[in-house]
Amino acid sequence: MKKSILPLMIIFIFAISMMTTTASAAVSTKGISGRPTLKIIGTTAYCVGKYSSGNKNDNIAITITLKQGNTTIDSWSATGKGSALIYETCTVTAKRSYSLVLTATVNGESKPGVTVTVTGT
Repeated sequence: MKKSILPLMIIFIFAISMMTTTASAAVSTKGISGRPTLKIIGTTAYCVGKYSSGNKNDNIAITITLKQGNTTIDSWSATGKGSALIYETCTVTAKRSYSLVLTATVNGESKPGVTVTVTGT
């Protein structure tokens, strides 16, 4: 009886250790996030850029750029440790489409940009 339980326990321990490794890898990458938020009310655009690396020691630099088509309306930058946040407003023309582009670097390494497009009311 003891001989058949030992191999099962070893397999069980091995399986648990594999799941723990996979779960910890998922948690470490889940903390990385970057997103722009653009809301237009009347002639005011509310522009927010947020980026978090999940590691409080990372050097973060972000830029958000408000565009209408290919024309840059305005751009803002911020830096931080572990995360960075920008909140700005800008005057725009009502009922036109605008894009907000977020670019980020973490410890000097560029991350993929994220864009949102909104049409004003």
